[in-house]
Amino acid sequence: MIRTYQAEHGGMVFVSTLTQRQKRVRSRIIAMVVIVAIGASAGTVQAFNARDRADAARTWTP
Repeated sequence: MIRTYQAEHGGMVFVSTLTQRQKRVRSRIIAMVVIVAIGASAGTVQAFNARDRADAARTWTP
């Protein structure tokens, strides 16, 4: 979508903006990226935690 504005110098300024569909697609893509990033970080933390527990169980002796 192209919008026009009256600039201070008196001329017309043309600004291109996103359509509603483009905004919706962009927000969905950003939401999916956030979900994937959170999942990856949770998986990484869980993997480190599991490895630390395995090391502790292997080295611990009663």
